[in-house]
Amino acid sequence: MLAALALSGASFAQVLAPTGKDPFEAVVAARLAAEDQPTCVAVGMVGEFGRTFFACTPSAGKVLIDKDSIFEVGSFTKVLTGLLLADMIHRGEVALSDPISKYAPPGAPLPKQSGREITLGDLVTHRSSLPRLPTAYQPSDLSNPYKGFDSKALYEALAKTELTADIGTRQEYSNFGYMLLSDLLGRRAGKRFDVLLEERILKPLGMTSTSVVLTPEAAKRRVQGHGPNYREVPAWDFEPEVAGAGGVNASLLDLMRFADAAAGRRTMGLKPVFDTSFVPLINEPERTSTLFAWGMRKRAVGRLLFHNGQTGGMRTMVVVNPDNGTGAVVLTDSGANLEDLAFHLADPTLPMKVKREEMQLDEAKLDEYVGTYTLAPNFELRVFREGSRLLVQATGQQAVPMFAELTDRFFLKLVDAQLTFRRGTEGKVVSVVLHQGGRDVPGPRKP
Repeated sequence: MLAALALSGASFAQVLAPTGKDPFEAVVAARLAAEDQPTCVAVGMVGEFGRTFFACTPSAGKVLIDKDSIFEVGSFTKVLTGLLLADMIHRGEVALSDPISKYAPPGAPLPKQSGREITLGDLVTHRSSLPRLPTAYQPSDLSNPYKGFDSKALYEALAKTELTADIGTRQEYSNFGYMLLSDLLGRRAGKRFDVLLEERILKPLGMTSTSVVLTPEAAKRRVQGHGPNYREVPAWDFEPEVAGAGGVNASLLDLMRFADAAAGRRTMGLKPVFDTSFVPLINEPERTSTLFAWGMRKRAVGRLLFHNGQTGGMRTMVVVNPDNGTGAVVLTDSGANLEDLAFHLADPTLPMKVKREEMQLDEAKLDEYVGTYTLAPNFELRVFREGSRLLVQATGQQAVPMFAELTDRFFLKLVDAQLTFRRGTEGKVVSVVLHQGGRDVPGPRKP
C-alpha cells in the first residue's frame, strides 16, 4: 500500500548539495540549489517504492512541512473535477454532449453563440468560449479573490456574459467554466460539489486529508503560503459549490495516493472511471492532448499525464505515467516554479533547471549579440542592451534580463530557458537557438 511505502521511504533533509548517496534526494537537492526564489518543497514519487523528500532553500529557513501538511493545490483541483465528471458519465448520469441548460436553475439566462449552447464537454476541455474569470468580476479582497463568489454570483455573471467566439472552436483556459461545471455536477447529483467529490472520489481513494472546507484539525496542518520575497500571504477560500476550479486543499500523502491510483497501481474500484478520464477529448499526437482536465504528452517512457496549480502563495505539479505505473508530486509553499522537477522525475530525459554561474562580458562583447532573431513567422526575439546588461524580449512579452554563462551562451533566471548564439564564417553572430522545455528552436538574425 502507498501509505506504508511513503512512510517507510520518508526522508527529511535540508541538504542543498547532492550527496551521491541517494539519487532521488540528490536530484531534488540539485534542483533546489538552482532555484532563485526562496521556497520549501514537498516531493513525492509513486511506483514500486514510494518516496518523499522535504527541503528548503537557505533563504526560506527550516523545514516545517511533512507528508501530512496541507497545501492549496489550486488548479490541480480541475483534475478532480474532471474525474468526478468521468464518474458521472460512467454511471450514466450525464453525458459530454449535455447542454448546461439541462442542469442549470430553470430559467437562468445562459450565454449562447450562433444558436449553440455550451455543453459539459466544452467546459471540461476549455472550449466553452467563457472568459478566464467571471464577467465584471470585482473581488472585494484581491488577496483572497474567490471568497464570496457563490452559485448566485455565478449565474448573475453568466447572465451578463457575451461570448466572443464560436463555442467549441478554440481553447481558452477558463476558471469561470470550471466553477460552472462543478456547480452543474452538484445540481445533477442533488449534492453540493465538495460533498459529492468527497463521496465519489476522495473517500474511495483514502484521501482523508483532502477537502475544500478544512476541519479545525486540518486547518492546524495548513501550510503558510508566500508571495514575492517570501512574504506571507493569506490563504484562498472558494465557496464550496463552485470550488471545482481551484478550491481543494490536500496533503502530499493524499496526492501520492491519487497519483498512485491514476498510475494504475491502486484504483480502489475506480479503474473504469480513470479509464474514462484518460480518453483524449482533444487529440494532439505531436503536442499536448487534452483529457478530462489532464494534459497528455506521449514520450518514450509512455504517456505523461499532468496538471499544475497555483494560488497566491503555493504551486502544485502532478505528473503520472499510467503505462509504467509511476508518478511524481511537487508542492511548494511559494510562487517558485518547480514543475520541471516533476517532469524530470517522471521522465529523466526531460531537462531540469540546474544551477548556472554568471560570467561577466565587457560591453563591446555584449553589442555583438544585439539584434532581432526570427524563430517562427509570428515569433521573434529582440536582444538589446541597457547599460552593462543584455535583455531579450519575445513577441508580445515583457523584456527580461539575460546572463552570460559562457561566451555565446546565456541563461534567463525568470524562466528556465537558455540562448546559444551561433557565428558565421566571419565570426559574426548570425543566429540563435532557444533552449526551453526540452526543445531547441533555432532562428536566424535579421539583416
